[in-house]
Amino acid sequence: MKRVNKTTRRPWVPMLLALLFMGLLLSGCGKETYGEGVDPSAPRVAVQDIFLQPQLLNQKVTVQGTVYTQCESNGCWFVLRDETAQIYIDLSTNNFELPPMPGRRVMATGTVTTFQNNLLLIAQGVETI
Repeated sequence: MKRVNKTTRRPWVPMLLALLFMGLLLSGCGKETYGEGVDPSAPRVAVQDIFLQPQLLNQKVTVQGTVYTQCESNGCWFVLRDETAQIYIDLSTNNFELPPMPGRRVMATGTVTTFQNNLLLIAQGVETI
């Protein structure tokens, strides 16, 4: 009786498993874009700058930080926190949402505005980092 080595019988199996593993790794590292994405022409500012520089009101800026808390019902807003401060980010005005992602690092581009005497960012786009 001839004995068949299992690895020589199906040489494509290890290669297929390696490709699946690589695909899973790459999909976990990919950048996710919501709304229009981040505008590279918008100046990047720290969150604290929005509160300290009144000239940023009604200006388009990009901020970067961690999703601190988020709308649990449909992802229509979140609070972004960086090392300087935190700010409310509205997504509903431009009709997009985020899936649950507390603790994820993101960049958001939007217009600095006020609502009931509070500064906030009306986001046009968000990207995960």
